[in-house]
Amino acid sequence: MFVTIRRDRRGSRPERGQVLVLFALFLVVLMGATAVAVDYGSWLKVRRDYQNAVDPAALAGAALLTRPDSGPKRDAARLAAWEDLDRSLGLNLNNGELNVWPKSSTGLAGQVAGPYRIWVSTPPIQAGAAYGGTYTTSDSRTMFVRIERENPSYFGRVLGVGDQLISAWATAGVIPERYGVITLRQPGQAPGNIAANITLNGTGTNLEVVDGDVGSNWNMRLNSGSQLWLRGVGNNDADALLQEWISCGQSCWSQGQISSGPNGTPPWAPQVPKELPGLIPDPNYTLPTVLAGIPGFPIPSVPIGDPSDPLCCAKSSPGNVDIGGGSDDPPGGSEVVGGVLTCKPDSPRIGPGYYTSITVRSGNCLILDPTMRHSSVVETVPDVATPVAQDQLPGFFYLNGSINVDQGAIIVGDGITLVIRPGSGNQMLVSAGGVVDLNRGQTPGISAQKLGAWMRNGSSTYVWDATSAKWVYNTSLESDSRNVGVAIYVAKRSQYSTVAADDNTNVIKINAGAGLAWDGYTYAPHDNLALAGQPGHDAIGQFVSWTFTFSGGTTMKQVYVGPGDVIPYLLEPRLGQ
Repeated sequence: MFVTIRRDRRGSRPERGQVLVLFALFLVVLMGATAVAVDYGSWLKVRRDYQNAVDPAALAGAALLTRPDSGPKRDAARLAAWEDLDRSLGLNLNNGELNVWPKSSTGLAGQVAGPYRIWVSTPPIQAGAAYGGTYTTSDSRTMFVRIERENPSYFGRVLGVGDQLISAWATAGVIPERYGVITLRQPGQAPGNIAANITLNGTGTNLEVVDGDVGSNWNMRLNSGSQLWLRGVGNNDADALLQEWISCGQSCWSQGQISSGPNGTPPWAPQVPKELPGLIPDPNYTLPTVLAGIPGFPIPSVPIGDPSDPLCCAKSSPGNVDIGGGSDDPPGGSEVVGGVLTCKPDSPRIGPGYYTSITVRSGNCLILDPTMRHSSVVETVPDVATPVAQDQLPGFFYLNGSINVDQGAIIVGDGITLVIRPGSGNQMLVSAGGVVDLNRGQTPGISAQKLGAWMRNGSSTYVWDATSAKWVYNTSLESDSRNVGVAIYVAKRSQYSTVAADDNTNVIKINAGAGLAWDGYTYAPHDNLALAGQPGHDAIGQFVSWTFTFSGGTTMKQVYVGPGDVIPYLLEPRLGQ
C-alpha cells in the first residue's frame, strides 16, 4: 500500500516572514554597530586631531608669557597661538585677521575661522564658559586654546543621531625658570639632620628675591616671624616652586609667610604646580674639560698661582697667598668710602692659576687680576706684571684649599670665576665685616668686566688677541641677557674623582655682617650653602646649592641676574577633564 503525503505550502509563509523580521532587526543592529565603528570612531579621531592642534598652539603662546607681564606680551602670545592654528588647521588666515584677532582674547562667543569656532585667550577667564579649567584669575600667565566644529554623521542617522559638535581644548603655562635660589636635595637624601632644603632661621630673618623665583626639590622651613618675599621689577610677579609642600606648623611654613614684599604690598599665594614633570633639574653648568678633570696637582693649563714674597708668606706648599700675614706690610688696603668698604688702587694683585690657600687679613685688600700674572704682593719687592700665556685659561682661580676674608678685609675681581674643589669644609669663609666683590666693575684700574670668566652656556668671556699677545675681555657679550657668568663654582666630586658623588659638602660659609656682592651664578650643587644676615648683600644673581640656610634676624636681598627664558608646559586638561 502506498501512502501519499502532501505538503501544505501555506504553512511555510509565516516562517519566511519571521526571517524577514529578524533580518530587519539584525540589519538595524548592524547599522548601529557600523555607526559606532565608523561615525563614533571618526569622531574620536577628529577629537584627537583637534587636541593635536590645540596643544602646540597653547604651548606656542605660553612660551611668550615671560615676566614682567604686559599687554604687548599677551598680544604676541595670542598671535603665536593663532599662527600655529593657521598652519595645523589650514585656515589660510590673511594678514588682516592675524593683525586684528590677537589684539584681544576671542571672548565668550569665540571666533569663526573657516568651519571652526576658535577661542584663543590669555588669561583663560576671558573666554567665559568656553573655559572649564582652574586658572581663573585675571592675571594668570596661561594660554587657553579651544576649537570646535560640527562633524557629519553618516550611518548614525539610521539611529536618529545627527551631526556632532566635536571640541578640544588646552591650557599651557610657564614653569618658573628665573631661579634666584634653587636647591636640589630630594626627600630622604643626606644630610639627614636638616629638615628642609630651604631654611630661614630666626625671627626677622627675611629673604627678598627680586625679579626671580625660588625653587626646591623638597620642602622649605621658615621660622616663626620670618618671611620669604618674592617680587618682580615693576610688578609683583614671581613664583615659589616646591616639588612637595608639607604643612607642619611653625617648623615648616604657612602661606602667610610668603608674599610679594614688605610695606603693605598685596599678599601673594605661593604657586605649587603639581603638574611639573619630575624634580627640578640640576642646571649642570659645565666647566672646561681641563678643569673638570683636574687632579690634585696643577697641570700645564692651570699653572701654580703667583708666587708671593717669602718675607710675606710662608711657602710651605705652592700657591699659598697670605695678604697682611707677614713681617712686611702689603701696599694699599681697604677703606670705607660713602659707607661702603672699597679697595685702594695700589693693593696687591694675583693672577689666575692654581692656589692652595688665599687669606686676606683685616684692613687689607686683594685684587684678582684675570689676564695678568704678578710676582710680588709686598711693598719692598717690586711687582712684575706679565700677560697670562695663550695656553692658560684667563680669569680662572682654581682653589684646592681654602679662602679666608677677615673682618674689614676685601677681595675684588672682575671677569673672574673662582673654582673651589671641596675638602674638609668651610673653605670659603668670610668673616663679619669682610667683603667679596666680584664681576661688578669695581676693580681699581681695570675696565668694567661684569661677566665671570666662564659662562653658563660653557664658553669663555675672553678672546686671544694675536696682535698684542694678550687675552682680551669680550665686552659685546654683556648685551645678551642669556650670557651669564659663573662667579663661584664648587666642583662636583664626579668631576675630579672616581669616588661616589658626595652630596653633603660645606664649602661656603658667610658669617653675619659679611658682604657678598657679585654678578653671576654661584653654582654649588652638592653644597650646604650657609649665609648669615647682611642687609648690604646684593646682586648675587643665582644660588644653586644642595641646601640653603639663611639666618641672622635681618633681610637679605637676592637680585636675580640672568635671562628670562621659560619652559612652557601643558597644564590642562588633566585626566578626567
